[in-house]
Amino acid sequence: MSFRLSRRTLLRGAGGAVVGLPVLECMLNGNGNAYAQAGAIPKRYAIVFAGQAIGGDGYERDAQRVNGQSVTEGGHFIVPPETGTGYSVTTPLQPLQTAGLIGDVSLVSGLRIPWDANSSEAANVPPGGAFREFHGGGMSALVSGVRSTSGSFAAEGITSDQVVANLHAGAGLTLPSLVVRAQPVFYLSGFDFAGREYLSYTGAGRDNAIEAYVSPLLVYGALFDGFVPQGDEVAAAQHDFEKRARQSVLSLITEKRERILNKVGAADRVRLERHFDEIRDLEMRVADTTAAFGLCQKPTAPGDDPAVGGDNAGTGADSIGTNTGYSDEFTRARILSDLIHMAFVCDLTRVATLQITAFQSHMNASQILADSAAPARADIHEVGHGGDVDNKGQLPVSLLLQWHVEHYAYLLDKLKQTPEGDGTVLDNCSIVFMPEAGHGTQLNDGSTPFATHSVEDMVLMVGGRAGGLAPGSHIAATGVHPASVLVSAMQAAGYEGDTLGEVTGNVPELFG
Repeated sequence: MSFRLSRRTLLRGAGGAVVGLPVLECMLNGNGNAYAQAGAIPKRYAIVFAGQAIGGDGYERDAQRVNGQSVTEGGHFIVPPETGTGYSVTTPLQPLQTAGLIGDVSLVSGLRIPWDANSSEAANVPPGGAFREFHGGGMSALVSGVRSTSGSFAAEGITSDQVVANLHAGAGLTLPSLVVRAQPVFYLSGFDFAGREYLSYTGAGRDNAIEAYVSPLLVYGALFDGFVPQGDEVAAAQHDFEKRARQSVLSLITEKRERILNKVGAADRVRLERHFDEIRDLEMRVADTTAAFGLCQKPTAPGDDPAVGGDNAGTGADSIGTNTGYSDEFTRARILSDLIHMAFVCDLTRVATLQITAFQSHMNASQILADSAAPARADIHEVGHGGDVDNKGQLPVSLLLQWHVEHYAYLLDKLKQTPEGDGTVLDNCSIVFMPEAGHGTQLNDGSTPFATHSVEDMVLMVGGRAGGLAPGSHIAATGVHPASVLVSAMQAAGYEGDTLGEVTGNVPELFG
């Protein structure tokens, strides 16, 4: 009979010193992807959201105006010309390539939310469809799969993240889901978010919207105040170690150590020997209360939140230079990603949403684009509408999308760099990247092509390998509803249904 260890097996020595074991082959099933005695390694699900379209008003995907000159140049629109693997890496996807993540993500293009071309009446919106008033009219269908019947920003059904969160009810998690937003305020003078700040809903209507954390410090407190990682005995046993300063921890557990080493296979023996070598180093580090033990570790508390900027002084190049519509969303998104990563690693939550920018975002884009090839001066929303007469069209829009993808890549990379079982945490994740809009027919008038106010030619990405996902491809899913991508990602994270809201079916090509 093969030797098996429980996931929670500990080596206990004299005086109560407790040493946790790393994940070993003998703790896992034959495939190395589930704990032999404690159930499957948990699957995680997340949405990373970008409040922008993927193209510029009135510009075909290869066209732009840069520094006052009209330029036709391919490779900037997010969708590559090739399908399958080995596709061209476009401008927005470059952060994924830089991080070595192209093979860990699938891009699904050609997505479309249906709408009635002959009517703008709420009663004629098709199932899972968009109301003919962008931006709010496409929001519910995108996040919940339920039709919008007005232009208000409110989901009319439960969102995908909360469907997955419900799968883990009763699992004893610190948070059923972690909902965070990097953009803290709306920035448009005389207006407020009015629902644009909500991405997660437990049911239909604004009353069921989940307030996002916008303060990294509050997120840290919600997750880690009073938290001691399981297996992190540095803090718990520090006093005991200090009393035994000249004793080796291994001397306290030698008998059990040898007993286990004699029973495990060669690969596990190597891992255990390495683990015990690390334990020897532990005594040298116990005086440092911030020392990490194992992969789950309590992060250092973030300092004060970045200052919140004021309203924009204007929206276009003639006035944007004096605006303050920026709250260091870059740093905020980085810290929030770090916290999501460790919350997943420590199994404090299995579901997260990171709204980098709000729907119809008016965050100042000038600082992001200032040193770029297309230094447009406008907020994100107005860059899409050509707010800078000298820099507009595809390139500046794609550079802003690249900035959002950079945060997505950062989170994926942290998950990929964290070992788990026979792979990494990313292997047990399903992480969606979701831009707000596409680049097709304008929803409002039903005729203008190459529009930012469009629910056609939309794109979503899915990263990770949970549940049989087979990443690394560009999938052209012409006319498929974006919610079908979400259904696929949900299924990868353990959802057994095939419906989100009023949309049924997945994207089979996302799976191996």
